[in-house]
Amino acid sequence: MNKILGIFGLLIFVCLFTTVLNDSFVGQYNLYNTTRWSALFGILSIGVAFVIITGGIDLSIGSVVGLVACLLPMLVVGQGYSPTAAVIIVMLTAAAIGLLHGLLITRLDLQPFVVTLCGLLFYRGFARWLTDDDTLGFGQDHDGLRLLAIGKPCSWATMLLGGGVCLFLYGLWKLRRLRSEIDSGDGQSDANKISAWSIPAIGVLLAVAGASRFCLGWDSGPGTTLIEVAGYRIRSLGIEVSDAAAMMPSTVMKYAGTFLFVPTLVLFLRWAWQSDARRVKKPLALVLVSLVLLALCVWQLVPLYRSAGGDDRWQVGAIIVSGEMLKNTLMMIVFFVVGGVIGSVGWLISAAGTASKKSKALTPALIATGVMALLGQTQLAATMVPMPMLIMIALAVVAAIFLNRTVYGRYLLALGRNEEAARYSGINTKRMIVVAYVLCSLAAGLGGILFALDVNSVQPSGFGNFYELYAIAAAVLGGCSLRGGEGNILGVVIGAAVMRVLYNAINILGISTKLEFAIIGMVILAGAIVDVVVKRIVAKRAVLAAEVVDTEPPVGAD
Repeated sequence: MNKILGIFGLLIFVCLFTTVLNDSFVGQYNLYNTTRWSALFGILSIGVAFVIITGGIDLSIGSVVGLVACLLPMLVVGQGYSPTAAVIIVMLTAAAIGLLHGLLITRLDLQPFVVTLCGLLFYRGFARWLTDDDTLGFGQDHDGLRLLAIGKPCSWATMLLGGGVCLFLYGLWKLRRLRSEIDSGDGQSDANKISAWSIPAIGVLLAVAGASRFCLGWDSGPGTTLIEVAGYRIRSLGIEVSDAAAMMPSTVMKYAGTFLFVPTLVLFLRWAWQSDARRVKKPLALVLVSLVLLALCVWQLVPLYRSAGGDDRWQVGAIIVSGEMLKNTLMMIVFFVVGGVIGSVGWLISAAGTASKKSKALTPALIATGVMALLGQTQLAATMVPMPMLIMIALAVVAAIFLNRTVYGRYLLALGRNEEAARYSGINTKRMIVVAYVLCSLAAGLGGILFALDVNSVQPSGFGNFYELYAIAAAVLGGCSLRGGEGNILGVVIGAAVMRVLYNAINILGISTKLEFAIIGMVILAGAIVDVVVKRIVAKRAVLAAEVVDTEPPVGAD
């Protein structure tokens, strides 16, 4: 959980930093594009996470994406296959590639790095030979199929409504479990009750915010086509609302989130202060100082940053600087100030959670209300949901259930932690490695289909280049250890969002694209370093706590 909160904090940091300097980041058009591309790369990242969890690696993802993206228009446009048959064929091809990788690794004992590196080269070359390096596309005759990637089935407000209802029902189930534990003598602590009650409360808040979109009435129509499969058109509900109604969820989130965040924060700090004030003092003081500095930046530096032009000349004291240098300097100042805010808030949450179990139980509610208040300042609730986002959410749910709630998922985790021990315990490790690579290639095949439908122009020599690096980086940022045995699907999804938001921030802030890979590389390296440092600190604290317990005299001793 701490690792997920860390990567989520990084996501908030990048979003907040970019928004402070350029508020067009939270516009509807940019939010739609960012969520669409985050979903596309999230699909690839979920697939590669299974391989990384086993301790392997797959460098051929980008080439598989390129090969699948070439095969689909060749079959549909060139050979006249139906879209359904073509999709099935390319997905079977992707599965066969994963099966081949798994068999080469398990039967011939080849290193995953070597096998997938050869695959990276072979599939790219095969795609170029197969297409004669010609650019492929779907033209204007297959718009129904392309809706699988460019469709807009619903708004984010509708997603809030559905997610809130699901969260409310899950919370009721948790409360029922807690009641049964209380009847059996367990679950008596206040922390358990706070944690259980906060889930349905957050669900109600999300559902109310989403439902507010329809509070001013709506018009119903035939609906637009979401996807056309085998001649059958799946249509949307065709519900249309006014512009004022579309912005209602943002208003509700802004005011309700703020209204609930304040008392939640007061309780959170009060319980922590009563339990261990010494632990909370320093991070709380640092949060207050960093917030004051952020307010000064927004008040003084941000207007100066936005007014400075690249060709201008500015006099700072006795020094004359160019507008470009001034903007870069101000950007770095804001960068460190926003980073200080996020870092100090994270420290405060960690310290308060350590000081008080009740504060730790209240942390999800505190974060949820705070994030809702921030999202209420944006136009996200009025933005349409891209179809790939729904596909990624469905895939993430299935992957999370498979990894955390099935015996095969536990087999993968055990295999990654210690392959020899897993083998001695009766797990068919070779079969599970093959399964991991097949799942990874299937995700790459699905991603290749969606990428091809989205851009509608596939160049075999470059389509999908470096996609494997983005996917692997997102998985590692999201908590997957390259040593194997660790991984969380939610963290992987957030990691993919961080990668795309970071790329989007580079473009919006006008940073040279020549620095794109350098900046992304530094962020990944920083995330890895922080992860290692946090692990060492946690391990050190655990050792110290164990030593304290060992040195305490037994109860009743003289």
